[in-house]
Amino acid sequence: MSIRFLSLIPALLLLTACSSTPALRESAHMYKGKRYLDRGEFKKASIEFRVASQNMPKDAEPLYQLGMTYLRAGTSQLALESFQKAVAVDPKHEEAQYQLALFKVSANKPELLLEAKQVLLARAASHPNDAEAFGTMAMVEVKLDNKEQSLKWLLEFAEKKPASYRPANLTIAVFMARQDVESAKEFSSALAKHVPDSPDAAVLRAEVLLATHDDAGADAEINRALSLKPDLRPALMLRLRRQEITSDPKGAEQTSASLSKLPEQQWWSAHARVLFSQKKYDEGIAEYQRALKEHGNAVSLRGEYAASLIAAGRSKDAIAVVGETLKDHPKDPTALLQRATLEISTGSLDAATRDIKTLRDMKRVTAELSVQESRIYAARGETVKEGDLLTEALQQAPRFSAARNKLVQLLIASGKARNALLILDQAPGSEKSTPEYLYYRNSALLSAGEWEEARKGVDAALKQKRTPGFLYQDAALRVHAKELAGARKSIEAGLELAPADPFGWKLLGEAMQDQGQLPAFVGKLKEAVARNPGAAPLEKLLSARLTQTGDLSGARAAYEAAKIAGDAEADREVAVLDIRTGSVDSAERRMLEPVKTHDSAASRLVLGDIALRKGATDLAIQHYTQALKLEPANPAVMNNLAEMLAVKGRYDDALFWAQKALALSPGNPTVLDTIGWTYYRQGKFEPALEYLDKALRGRERPLAHYHFAAGLLKAGDPARAKAEYAIALRQDPQSPARTEVAQLFEGSIRKVSR
Repeated sequence: MSIRFLSLIPALLLLTACSSTPALRESAHMYKGKRYLDRGEFKKASIEFRVASQNMPKDAEPLYQLGMTYLRAGTSQLALESFQKAVAVDPKHEEAQYQLALFKVSANKPELLLEAKQVLLARAASHPNDAEAFGTMAMVEVKLDNKEQSLKWLLEFAEKKPASYRPANLTIAVFMARQDVESAKEFSSALAKHVPDSPDAAVLRAEVLLATHDDAGADAEINRALSLKPDLRPALMLRLRRQEITSDPKGAEQTSASLSKLPEQQWWSAHARVLFSQKKYDEGIAEYQRALKEHGNAVSLRGEYAASLIAAGRSKDAIAVVGETLKDHPKDPTALLQRATLEISTGSLDAATRDIKTLRDMKRVTAELSVQESRIYAARGETVKEGDLLTEALQQAPRFSAARNKLVQLLIASGKARNALLILDQAPGSEKSTPEYLYYRNSALLSAGEWEEARKGVDAALKQKRTPGFLYQDAALRVHAKELAGARKSIEAGLELAPADPFGWKLLGEAMQDQGQLPAFVGKLKEAVARNPGAAPLEKLLSARLTQTGDLSGARAAYEAAKIAGDAEADREVAVLDIRTGSVDSAERRMLEPVKTHDSAASRLVLGDIALRKGATDLAIQHYTQALKLEPANPAVMNNLAEMLAVKGRYDDALFWAQKALALSPGNPTVLDTIGWTYYRQGKFEPALEYLDKALRGRERPLAHYHFAAGLLKAGDPARAKAEYAIALRQDPQSPARTEVAQLFEGSIRKVSR
């Protein structure tokens, strides 16, 4: 060993001995803690500061630094406890005392405010450049009702930190909470005069004036702020808000264009959003593309662009944007959910299911994902699962009103209006005064038969806002009270507000039909269609009414117009007309092409009917089976399949599907008839008669009379059987059901008629 190396040993031993002292260990851990704190690694920093404190328990500094770490991490209660411990160790630790004073200010208790005031006064005296202390003193004084002193501190703060108005905002918020409008105006005015060159002071003044309904004064202050600083974000936001309220589209475009030039990402698309809100979609698309080019094709901006396209109904453009995003980022959760949303809208349910499964596997479960998944089950007729997913969405986001309203609609449609009312009762208090909430609550009350409560709700809603929805609810109440003229008046008032509303026209049609004025209604509806060209829902409604009046050529023309207007179901409706007029081959050609690109249960039902009319029972069964794959809980499909299976003699299978349909649609007379007639075909006349009787009570139809007549005859009641058969003959002598049972009755009927 060299002499040189030996000479280092005493120094190394001395260094080792020194590093083992508590003070040095504290210093080492404090150094590490501050490094971690600077990097935002709060958990590691807190460990180091706690260890430092353990080494030097009588030193308040580690406890103070621990409190600041908790404060930055957002755990205020732990921060408060650490500051209290620091002050207990060293009552003269100025920074810990100061942080404790800030906590006391937020407590709003007079005795704590007075304690905080003493600390803050000392702080302001010893740190004359600490603007925060001056601002906090303003808050203390206003809470202690010392307005004059509060304003003095606030003005001193404004001089020291003219770009920050948080203390002023908080102070004025205290006045507004107390409904002391005059003091709020006084403070904001004093600040604006004290620092006349401050655009922030002008913005604060404008906000107070807007809150006190001095719109002209507010506009003047906004203009002054922007003259001082043209790109001041708060001032631009206020101006845009005012322009939207006053319906100034040109001004909104100009202001949003200025906002979109700001460096913060949230404003890059401000101009595009305004253009979309004005339905200037092509210009909005161009603006989004400009912003994307300028900001490096940012993924979040592309996501917002796609969302705007989806909301605007520009599905084709949205699909292209989402596709490009997923090409570069295959696992982007926003794009995956947007693609699923679009797939559901276009009927690609299996593809949407795969995308949603991917998101669930990625643990990216959100309330919006649950809502979109519920749409898949809704399209398949699986209402129970749909309701479960909407409930899941509300559990994740209790304020998600769209999910709540959809669940309420589902419950009402399922005959569970009282459950809907319970769901509505769970809404946040702020939501319960909105027109949307009132509308759904009134709907639930009407469905539950709570007529008096519904009357109060509708009257209150109409006082708040006169909308078509509330007027239609008023009409429903008047129909219940047998005030048909008043009901029609309310419906017509609703249509004045929304002239192309198909629901309003449907209600008016029902009202006028009840008054024996169906032809007059058809005339009115034709005029509405002429005034609103391209309104596919109105064209469809017109075609349905023309079919009802026997004008099949007019109905066909209306359906064709609806198809041109973009109604995807128009081809199916025309095919139904073809079937009705005997053009079965034409109907089949019309239906086979659409199912290649957009298969659906409704289309398969029509194809099944076509196959049945052509005598192809096995093909009809295939179509109904495919329909059930698309909508596993569709009772109409189940019923048709059951009927075909019964024709083939597969009675057990037929009863299985018919009973399943009845469970989904309790009391459905068509399904009851199918079950009864299946038992009849089996020769089980007693249960057949039970179901056929219920079917006829549910809805009187010629077919039901024919079937019930046959059941009565086989059950040994010929007199009632003949009477039922006679009713059926009078109602529809051409019914196919007559052919099925005629051999049982025709001789007897002829004798009776002679």
